[in-house]
Amino acid sequence: MNVRLPRPTVIALAVLVFVHQAQAQTPAPTTPRPEQLERVEVTGSLIKRTDKETPSVVQVITRKDIRNSGFANVEELLRSGGSVDAGSIGDGAASGFVGGLATISQRGFGSQATLILINGRRIAPVGAVDINFGRGSLTSVNTIPQGAIDRIEVLKDGASALYGSDAMAGVVNYILRKDFEGLEANVGYTANDEGVGPTKSGGFSFGFGNLDSQGFNVFGGVELSKRDAVTGGELKDRGDLALANRQLNAGGTLTRFTPNSVASQFGSYYRLPASTAGTTTLDGRAVANNSPFGVNYLGTFPGCADANRVGAGVPFRPEGFVAATASLRAGQCRFDLDTTDEVISAQDRMSGLLRASFALGKSMTAYADLLVSRTKTVETGLPYVLTTGVASSANPVAATWARADGSIARQNALILGVAHPDNPTRGTATPEAVQLIYRFHDLSPEDISELTSKRLTLGVEGSLGEWDFDSALLLSSQDNQRVLRDRVRKSLLDAALVSGSYRFNGTTNTREAISSIASDAVTTGESTITSLDARASRELFSLAGGAAAIALGAEYRHEKLAAVPDANFTSGDYVGLVGNSTEGSRNVMAAFAELSLPVLKSLEFQVAARHEKYSDFGSSTTGKLGAKWQILPSTLALRSTVATGFRAPSISQISKAFLLSFNNFQDRAILDPIRCDATNPTAPVSRSDPPSLRDCNVLGRTATNAAGAIPTAISANPNLKPETSKSATLGMVFSPNKNVDLTIDGWYFERNDEIRVQRSIDIMDAYVANPTGPFADAIVRDPNPATWLPGIANSGPIITILRGYGNFLWSKTSGIDYDLNVRYPIEEIGTFKLNIAGSYTSRFDQKVIESAPVDRLAGTSSSGIPSSKGSARLSFERDTWSLWGRWNHEDKLFRIGVTPACLAGSTPANAILRDNNACYVGALRTYDAGFTLNPIKGLTISGAVLNLANDYARATNIPYVFNAWDSGNPAQLGRRFSLSVSYAMD
Repeated sequence: MNVRLPRPTVIALAVLVFVHQAQAQTPAPTTPRPEQLERVEVTGSLIKRTDKETPSVVQVITRKDIRNSGFANVEELLRSGGSVDAGSIGDGAASGFVGGLATISQRGFGSQATLILINGRRIAPVGAVDINFGRGSLTSVNTIPQGAIDRIEVLKDGASALYGSDAMAGVVNYILRKDFEGLEANVGYTANDEGVGPTKSGGFSFGFGNLDSQGFNVFGGVELSKRDAVTGGELKDRGDLALANRQLNAGGTLTRFTPNSVASQFGSYYRLPASTAGTTTLDGRAVANNSPFGVNYLGTFPGCADANRVGAGVPFRPEGFVAATASLRAGQCRFDLDTTDEVISAQDRMSGLLRASFALGKSMTAYADLLVSRTKTVETGLPYVLTTGVASSANPVAATWARADGSIARQNALILGVAHPDNPTRGTATPEAVQLIYRFHDLSPEDISELTSKRLTLGVEGSLGEWDFDSALLLSSQDNQRVLRDRVRKSLLDAALVSGSYRFNGTTNTREAISSIASDAVTTGESTITSLDARASRELFSLAGGAAAIALGAEYRHEKLAAVPDANFTSGDYVGLVGNSTEGSRNVMAAFAELSLPVLKSLEFQVAARHEKYSDFGSSTTGKLGAKWQILPSTLALRSTVATGFRAPSISQISKAFLLSFNNFQDRAILDPIRCDATNPTAPVSRSDPPSLRDCNVLGRTATNAAGAIPTAISANPNLKPETSKSATLGMVFSPNKNVDLTIDGWYFERNDEIRVQRSIDIMDAYVANPTGPFADAIVRDPNPATWLPGIANSGPIITILRGYGNFLWSKTSGIDYDLNVRYPIEEIGTFKLNIAGSYTSRFDQKVIESAPVDRLAGTSSSGIPSSKGSARLSFERDTWSLWGRWNHEDKLFRIGVTPACLAGSTPANAILRDNNACYVGALRTYDAGFTLNPIKGLTISGAVLNLANDYARATNIPYVFNAWDSGNPAQLGRRFSLSVSYAMD
């Protein structure tokens, strides 16, 4: 059998052989290392032990690792790990329905399948409903002050038998410092090489009291950080803009970073014809009558700067226009989207921790932890535009959206009657109603998310007789508020168009006038967890390999989730906005047990089981079996685990909830069987006149046309079953000497009964196959007869798809993790260290419904999971300083539906992509470097340069900022610098 090892693993093995030979010739130090016999609890086991290597695969990230990583924050460091995938949410921009949170997804299973713990206990999820990410509860990891972290343990196998629901793909456990004496202070700064995107941070920690000698310790700290916003225009020097524009021009698209939108504050006005069907020849070209450059254009309000005005700073035919493209109209004012829209949002973060420990005799300690954090993210989007299309009096609708009751709301285009003060035909010999294409420049485009997290733990730990125990009461809450500033409301706008209270002539309106058409759209949420648990472990009896041990535990938990949009959301009054709501609670009871059985000195078994009962769906029992075999004592060990897992349906999926969203599908275009003429399959056309982009692209595939995402309504399902999983790991730990460690672990995960929202693509495929079948009621068409095809009743365009939650089939993934650590001390010089770590994913397959094919998604942009992801870090350390360099790698990603056409296509745009290796999402190969100085006792200075070469190859198209693969991530800044200074005193 031929087995393909990932290239970094092969390199790691070669390095290991070389170093082992070199170490054989190097005298060992005469002073042996002291043995650490303290018994501790390691993530993945509830039994305290002296041997920290359990059968499970656990990655430990220390305080020193965090400080020397060079990353801007802990979340970014975690996302660099080989097992963590692009399903993780970065907090660089407000995303979907929640902004400012950061989550961790492992193995492609989504954030909901990795359990986040603090000191082995849960965190309340975000009080919101967001179907765009996670498909369930979202737990933010950016609520923990970095200075309070002692270490982070990442468990990379299934752990539901120990920790319960959500631990199917693993656990991230933040272990906080338990005691501290003295003072610490730190400041940090990071930005790119042009000073763009700065993040400033600072904090302090304090502690007093010695638990052993004085019987108490109080430890606390506060951290603050502030990140500035970044617009696309500030990053136009990143990547290869000239190459990007060549490719855009070759496809007949305007050059980027020009005034590229027809909608500006100086609105263009148009006739309101009875119909916009047909074309008119203008400038020798057939121009559609519904085009903003067509025959119905009348003029533009004055005041536009020359740089943005057609015929002055903007040519009639900008570079890249193909022959059939209509010329821009003289006097029209253009708006520059690229230099206005943000790619990274502004954020302020505050977090604090206070911990008190009190000795209750020699063997017990009472403790209280209070953790509070607040994250405010302000995303400034583009000023609002209702439409950039031209309507007719027969069909003046510009926007449709779903209301909470399932009905459809509609907003007409901006139509100024003959009496409106901004109608340019008012008072003329031939007054007429006109319509506008206008950008609401004086309405605030801010999207403000504020997350407040509070967590109180009151507990007692220690020993009682033969038992080690820990019991605690946990109160954890997450409050959040999202405010969309100045959102246009249908009822107000319709009234203002009649009264003239809001002016559309390019001037800035008063706050009173703005309030006559818009108000803040507010959604508030609250999530709480209240739990009481007890766990205890002890030795049982002697076996050949040592003492057998048992851990027992029980937990009671009450969970509550509510997300409430304001009344205008509920009534559907915000034009084009959708609001999600949920409300529910449940009780959970659990009992769990673990056995450690060292049957031989070289062989240990771990057995664990957990039973949970949920008040809203039923119960679940999960188990885990692990083994570790020391083939060569202290040199070579094999380890393996097999486990079952589960994830309970989230409250928003199973309880009272209503969700509205926008949905698209990028792999292929979906044709409306009624309204799309597919006589020529390679060039289907709309049967309506004027043509509708939605007809031959129902789900808004952007590679085909600009139909945009389609609104969908989603309902909860009280009959959901929990997701279940199976997992297995098999690996080895090889330590040929005290300076070399190598771990290689194979893994397999299978998830069944996946809880998903019904996919629009599956609904449409079934509907296209049988328009009168079971999914006919899920397709909502425009009931306005003016939109129907001639002679065909109820043939309006599809405007909404109704979906629901359900249990679908499975996902399966497998691969290899590797981690090599080499220490090479040279007497009187220093120590060289090498770490090579990462993951190779050989398989990530999904089957959603029985009639659908198996999707092979490993190495594709659809999953965001590269075949290989890893890093190599080389450092040199002396007593007072160190230097390090790091190479980061991720394989290129296949773009389903795009890469084959790109590779085979004959168009000039495809040729440019092929010639520049841009038919794929590019491979990531970046280089980082850094240093640490300790010039005096207690003072530490650390600095780093990330992405030394300013590489922008990882893009979904030609490498430039607007196609950056990981939007909103600080990596989008390109080459960036960081510097931190800390000082500690006893």
